[in-house]
Amino acid sequence: MLLDCDEQLFMAYKQNSEEGVEKLLAAWEEATSTLQEDPQILGTSLSPQLFLVNEEAAKNIAFSTARKYWGHVSGEMQLLFEQYGFDAKFVNERLSAFFYTQKGKETFFEQLFAQHTMDLERVIWLVFGKRLQIPMPVNELQTIILYKFQDEYFMHMMYKEKAPFWHWLFAKKVYSLLIHRPLEQFTFLYEIMGHFEQSIRENCEHVDNFVNNYKAILDKCITYVDKHNPSCLAKKQLRLYQIVTHYCLAEGDVQKVKALITSFETEWRYSMYALTEKEKVLIAYILFHIANREQQSEAAIRYGEYLLEDERLNNYAIEILLEYRELLPNRKPTPPAIIKNYQLNYLENLYAVLLDHYVKMERYTDGLALLKEHVLASNKKIHTSLVQKNYSQEQFITIEAYVQQDIALHVNNSLQHIGLSVEEWRRHYYQPEAPYHIVAQSASLHMLNILRVLFVTEQFELFEKLMEIYKKYLLIDEHFENLRRFISAYV
Repeated sequence: MLLDCDEQLFMAYKQNSEEGVEKLLAAWEEATSTLQEDPQILGTSLSPQLFLVNEEAAKNIAFSTARKYWGHVSGEMQLLFEQYGFDAKFVNERLSAFFYTQKGKETFFEQLFAQHTMDLERVIWLVFGKRLQIPMPVNELQTIILYKFQDEYFMHMMYKEKAPFWHWLFAKKVYSLLIHRPLEQFTFLYEIMGHFEQSIRENCEHVDNFVNNYKAILDKCITYVDKHNPSCLAKKQLRLYQIVTHYCLAEGDVQKVKALITSFETEWRYSMYALTEKEKVLIAYILFHIANREQQSEAAIRYGEYLLEDERLNNYAIEILLEYRELLPNRKPTPPAIIKNYQLNYLENLYAVLLDHYVKMERYTDGLALLKEHVLASNKKIHTSLVQKNYSQEQFITIEAYVQQDIALHVNNSLQHIGLSVEEWRRHYYQPEAPYHIVAQSASLHMLNILRVLFVTEQFELFEKLMEIYKKYLLIDEHFENLRRFISAYV
């Protein structure tokens, strides 16, 4: 089921691609005198009156559309259900009980309203209480998207047929809302802008320079919105989204990001919507990594210590992840491991980068304190050795055993045949084409920083054992030569 405007635009697109759609939009705009001037940032805008609907219409359209495409089982889907022991009769009975009852309709809309998106996989979870751990077949209806604007609803369907059009139309609608509706009416702005970015990307696959195109579109939209909206929470959120987007898409150029942050802090620091602690942490996290990228050690240490103090980053990480999934690398931390890619978890990376800058600034006592206070700055056994001053042979054997387990998991993702995995690792880890080469590089650099700190702070027993382990499992000539020169300077 399509909205009238969607259907007309789709027909125009099929007949004459985007050019035909833009002509139709221009005709509609000319016939509408109530809209403010259109800045034409993303072509001609749509009047929100054409696609915003009331709650009852939203419920009916969303549910009837879902029932049409997801309320029955194709032969391909039935084969998947049979893998879970669900026969055709049972599946159809459950689908009917969901899609042809008022309770099913209410449950469907509640979930759509709460999650903002609905797809076949989530419908199966709602109906059968299971998440099928198998690839879903491509359905004609791919996604239903829903957002509330005051008393009205913005609902959009993504279809398989002419998929670029539906992404193009979604982006056009979001753009139109930004231009024509008060910004304070936006709720869940981060999510809707994330969908906006995704749709621009999907619709611009043929454009080589998506990054610059999207940043230019975003900046123009925000400049326009800033000019035409009073100060409000959504305005601040949009500016934060702009900062994060420019940072994530920076491609090495962070000067624009720094300028945006400076402007943002100046504008919002003393407003009634002053920065929250979470927003300060978000900004500090970005500035920490910019300082690291620019090798500004004093700044990196300042921001890194701020993030660690009172566990600020850890306390707000989940909230930041929910809003900006791409910002924080969030692979599950591995406290027992010392051999790992430290860039894959935001906390492990923070400790590794901060320790590196402590070493660069010759702040070895601070580096030792970091290792003693935070398990993830090394690993459980090294941390225990430092804190408890346990330098027994048994403890060193355990440290090496943990290293061998790390290696086995990276080589074969299994703790069986650890010896064979270690042999394979030692033959290949220094080769660029090895699948775990990046892991070895990251672990080597971090291990050597730990060794530098231990050497200068005279933790010689642990230093000697870790040096032995390093030479045995992680030795990279270039890295080790740097350590050798470092030690020679202190002897």
